[in-house]
Amino acid sequence: MWLILCLALFFSGGTANAAEQVELFDSDQQKVIATFANTEAFQVEAQKLLHSVSGRVLELNPSLENAMIVKIPLAPVQHLSHASSGIDTDIAEMFVIMPKKGSRRPWLILHTKEYETVVMEFGAKVDQLRKQVQLL
Repeated sequence: MWLILCLALFFSGGTANAAEQVELFDSDQQKVIATFANTEAFQVEAQKLLHSVSGRVLELNPSLENAMIVKIPLAPVQHLSHASSGIDTDIAEMFVIMPKKGSRRPWLILHTKEYETVVMEFGAKVDQLRKQVQLL
C-alpha cells in the first residue's frame, strides 16, 4: 500500500486545474513517457470511469509493476458517491492503472480535494482512453 501512496504523491501537485496536463507513466521505465493537453475529451473519459466505480480495491497491495498509468487532473473536481464503499467526496485527480499483461483489470487511484487517497475498481472500458494516450 505504501508503494501506491508514494506513486500517488509523486504525481500529485495539489488540487487540479485546467492548466495541468494529462501524463502517461510507464512503471517499467519509472518515468513519464508522454504528456497531453487536459482536453474536454479526457474529462469526459474521467467522468465515465468515475460513474462506473464498482467498489474499493480489495487487494491489500495491488501491483503497480508492469503497468501504464494515466494521470488525469479533474477540472472541475468531480463528486464521487458510492454508498456501499462509504465514499462521498470530491475527486481532484485520478490515476488509471492499466496492467500491461495478465488478467488484472484496470483500477483507479483517486485523490480527493482533502488530499486523501482512495483506491477503487471500475467497470467501464478503457479503450477510448488508450486511444487518447496513443496506446492503441
